[in-house]
Amino acid sequence: ANGFEVKNIITWNKTNAMPNVTRRVLTHSTEFVIWAVKGKGWIFNYAILKELNPERKQDGTSKQMKDVWNLPLVQGKERIRDKKTNKAVHPTQKPEEMLKRIILGFSNERDITLDPFAGSGTTPFVAKKYNRQYVGIEKEEKYVKIIQKRLGSRQLKGFISKDF
Repeated sequence: ANGFEVKNIITWNKTNAMPNVTRRVLTHSTEFVIWAVKGKGWIFNYAILKELNPERKQDGTSKQMKDVWNLPLVQGKERIRDKKTNKAVHPTQKPEEMLKRIILGFSNERDITLDPFAGSGTTPFVAKKYNRQYVGIEKEEKYVKIIQKRLGSRQLKGFISKDF
């Protein structure tokens, strides 16, 4: 639709998914990343994704990346927590490793990444780390403040915070 072509639907298999406490349905343990392109100038860094792939051939050499990524939910030092309550500041913080694969695999240095639901700021954080520009949209002021702190900037270029 709208001129976009879906190249892959990547399944994030959460290796440490939260158990279902109701015991009335299956445990939800996956999310999807849709990789879609528009036009002819799209990027696919095959060699980088092959090197980033944690799976290896029997001889230890790198292996082609598959469309199922086994990654844990964010925890430990990577999890952003409120200093007073020690509770997670965002309920759906994404793993930096997942965004590293997306950003390095589907963009080049100085390209612009867009995250229309910026949340805890993982996309711009990883984009900045790997020399990409970023545009983020986040409507919740409390999350914009988290992103500002995470990026080390009080004034963010490319961030929109607005009630819709």
